[in-house]
Amino acid sequence: MQKEYDNELTGYLWHETGSSVMRKGTVQVKGQKKYAAIIKSTNNVGEEKYELMISAGLLHLNSVKTSERSPDIGGTVTIEGSTYKMGGWRKVSDKGDEYTSVSFKEKDEARQSETTNTFDTQTDDVPF
Repeated sequence: MQKEYDNELTGYLWHETGSSVMRKGTVQVKGQKKYAAIIKSTNNVGEEKYELMISAGLLHLNSVKTSERSPDIGGTVTIEGSTYKMGGWRKVSDKGDEYTSVSFKEKDEARQSETTNTFDTQTDDVPF
């Protein structure tokens, strides 16, 4: 029987070599200043594409980890009007590729777990 996983509020980020930041700055949306960037990359058929990326929040490297389960990077982010505490863990895939496994917790839930020092970590091997 195949195991089913709930992937909600989790994900993976990989090292991207085929993209570049063309412009970076601020935009005003619904009265709020947002940080934005235009990213240039190539699609799977070799055509150039440009994407507008809006910053969800500021992340910080974790230089003082309190346990092995502590995130390597994290911060507070806002996605589609909801605020989350984000954690990222450096991983290496079985093929030797580095990536970052990420997990989000609702801000209120994250405050409660800070007192118990728990954060759902990814057990798969994959860093940034």
